[in-house]
Amino acid sequence: MAVERLASLARSTDVGDRVVALRHDLHESFPRGRFDLICAHYLHTPAHLDRATVLRSAAHALRQGGRLLVVDHGSTAPWSWNQDRDLRYPGPREVAADLGLDETTWTVERADSPRRIAEGPDGRTAEVTDHVLLLHRTA
Repeated sequence: MAVERLASLARSTDVGDRVVALRHDLHESFPRGRFDLICAHYLHTPAHLDRATVLRSAAHALRQGGRLLVVDHGSTAPWSWNQDRDLRYPGPREVAADLGLDETTWTVERADSPRRIAEGPDGRTAEVTDHVLLLHRTA
């Protein structure tokens, strides 16, 4: 649904020819190409997935001047399937450190944890935390 929504929005704002929205099985491979922007939103899964490797692949697929935006859960919503009280989400600086990118060619433009009101599938609302990391490939 998000892929279709992004593609539709890109077409409606006359950038459809420059935006490629992909859904991809990251267990199998990473999309080919060089990109200006790669967004990874809520890349959490109960299945085994080496997130650091996937995000590192994303970073290396960027052109010089490109950006990697990673938005992760920072808290668990009350309607989430996983209510494990010991569940811990790595913060944005931890995610950046796990990538092991060369600091001479990468800049952290944003690393914070804003709160927002989210709405669950049954209409309930709750305050949740997101972890936001924006990396810029400078060279």
